[in-house]
Amino acid sequence: MFEAFHPSEPHHYLAYVAVNPEQQNRGVGAALLSHHHRQLDTLGMPAYLEASNLRNRELYIRLGYRAGPPMILPTTGPTIWRMWRGQPNTAGPVAFPESGPLPRRRSL
Repeated sequence: MFEAFHPSEPHHYLAYVAVNPEQQNRGVGAALLSHHHRQLDTLGMPAYLEASNLRNRELYIRLGYRAGPPMILPTTGPTIWRMWRGQPNTAGPVAFPESGPLPRRRSL
């Protein structure tokens, strides 16, 4: 399902970001992402990731990502927010890349 709704335009896919729980809420994750974003900005490369909870979603929004339509897994599981950070120095708001219709959760 993740692959079916992955943006098709060229971008960097940030599959995993993790901070030791003992080091969370100290700016470590934001610093890691900011460092990586500077490298992507030099290349003019947009970034895509999926946020698995509201706390992470809000961090990504603060770091310049736009939330796209959420993925609601077909049976059970968390809501997943698709997040897009467009190319730097783009005038106006960054549109979220298009994808097909998102499925709805169904009963088993």
